[in-house]
Amino acid sequence: MTAPNHLAGGVIFTGLFCSFFSVNIFASPLFIATTLIGSLLPDIDHTKSWIGKSVFPLAKWLSKNYGHRTVTHSIFFLIGIYLISIFVEKNFREDYSVSTILLFAILSHLIFDMVTVAGIPLFYPFFKNPCVLPANPDMRIRSGNIRQEGIILFIFCFLSFFMQDLFVNGFWSTVNNNFNDVKHQIKEYKKSPYALKIEYDYHIYQNHYKGTGELIQATENELFILDDGKILTLKKDEQGLKVSVLKTTKTKNKIFENTIEINNLRESEINKLLQNKFIAAGTIYTNFGTALKDNPLEIKKKFQLENKYNINFVSHVQDTLSADKEKKIQEIELKLKNEENQLINDNKNYYLDLALLQLEKNKLKENLSNYELNETKKNIIELEKKVENYKPKTNLMIAEYKKQLDKIKKGQLDNINYSGTVRFIVISQ
Repeated sequence: MTAPNHLAGGVIFTGLFCSFFSVNIFASPLFIATTLIGSLLPDIDHTKSWIGKSVFPLAKWLSKNYGHRTVTHSIFFLIGIYLISIFVEKNFREDYSVSTILLFAILSHLIFDMVTVAGIPLFYPFFKNPCVLPANPDMRIRSGNIRQEGIILFIFCFLSFFMQDLFVNGFWSTVNNNFNDVKHQIKEYKKSPYALKIEYDYHIYQNHYKGTGELIQATENELFILDDGKILTLKKDEQGLKVSVLKTTKTKNKIFENTIEINNLRESEINKLLQNKFIAAGTIYTNFGTALKDNPLEIKKKFQLENKYNINFVSHVQDTLSADKEKKIQEIELKLKNEENQLINDNKNYYLDLALLQLEKNKLKENLSNYELNETKKNIIELEKKVENYKPKTNLMIAEYKKQLDKIKKGQLDNINYSGTVRFIVISQ
């Protein structure tokens, strides 16, 4: 088979079989380059082949010592190249996508050469007899026959045009999308290491939902779709569910779970930490009873979270504590005022004489007659003696109440603290 057909056929064959392993040969230049090189690699033993010309000294040596369609067209050559690529990829990459592509690309060349009249010695050097497909030589292709090669090239090009969706999404993803239901999209989420975009169009009774979002989570019976900051849930056997479209598309972003430990965070801090996060599972404890924003009436100190998005804690504890503090201040201020009034009442004669004494002293500043001046001085002397001999009562509770009041006003309210562990979904960008 000629090089153009090996290239075109290699793309179809490799793309098809790699799709079973969710490897898209068009995902990167490295993948497509590996496909094209692998589909021509066995012809490195031919000096006039495209790949042989690019490494002419090696091709000449192989051709001289082994001949064309011998050692490089053997199953053992395929296994050897595959094992070498796995070893290299293990040390330089996170997966074995390139090795998988190279395996099927070389295999495509061997199979397409087997359908030619001459066939290939697949088990060389142990068995040199040619292996062919099919056994009837009249049904096999004659290499270099322009008519046959042209028809095959046209078929390969035709197939490549209609198999793009299969290459991009993979075989099993394409199958799951064709079922257009919740069950198969749950399977797709479970096996995919990449984040999935999901196109949805469905009704639940009279409610219509349509759009495109991210398939953020899937349990055994339920899908969770994140679209524009909102979570939509789809259950496998949901009553009234009618699906028109439910198809996923792979992205280049990885999806995985991350775990964080929460230690004595305040309410504002934990709400900021969990903002726009999808919690797969977690347990959070608080030192005061509090609630979630979407369920403010359920107040508790322990929260078991599962498949929750953008959770927000709200608490009225601080308001309650502030109200209690204000109430206590008012009570003490009232007691203080009562004691002060009682003290004033107990010493009212003393305070009355003090007031009269001050009035008399103020009269001295006025223009008085001699008689009035003498009377005023006389009154002042009498009042001073009276005040001096007076022993006013004291109240120790006034000082105590003032001390309590000062302490309460300066005191800090207890903080609401949150602790626990949560696992949340992360989509790498």
